[in-house]
Amino acid sequence: MQGYERQLEAALGYLHLGMPEEAHEELDGIPPERKTEPLVLRARAFIYCEMKEWESLRDVAAFLVSILPEDSQHWIWLGFAARRCGSIPEAERILVDAVRRHPGEAILHFNPACYAAQTERVPLARERLAEAIRLDPTITKMAVDDPDLQPLW
Repeated sequence: MQGYERQLEAALGYLHLGMPEEAHEELDGIPPERKTEPLVLRARAFIYCEMKEWESLRDVAAFLVSILPEDSQHWIWLGFAARRCGSIPEAERILVDAVRRHPGEAILHFNPACYAAQTERVPLARERLAEAIRLDPTITKMAVDDPDLQPLW
C-alpha cells in the first residue's frame, strides 16, 4: 500500500469513528498530485458533509460531476450542497438535470419533490414524489419524516 493510500484509509477510518476533523487532516497530508483522484475527492465530500461545509462540498461535488457524471452520488452531493448554500432553484436545476441522466435513481426524484414543495408547487411535488416512491417504496418513510414536504400534508 502506498503512502497516500494509507492516509486515505486512515481518513475513512476517522470518518467511520465520527471524527471528520481528523479525517480532513489526513487528507490534507496526501501529496498534491493525488488530491484530485476520485477516491480522495469522494472522501473529502463525505468529510464536508459531516462538517457541514456546504460551499466546499459544492466545489468538490461540481468537480466530481464534471469528471464522473455517471456516478449519481456526485449529483446528489452537488444538489444537496447547493440547497444548503441557500439556493433551492439551483439545487432543483442540478437534480432535474441529474434525473435526465439517471432516471432510475429514486432519491434524484425525491429531492426535487422537496424543492417543489418548498416553493409552493404542490402538484409538481406530488408528481415527483410519486415517481420516487414508484422507483423505491422505502422513500415513503423518508417522505413522511421530511419537513420539506410539509406543504403536501
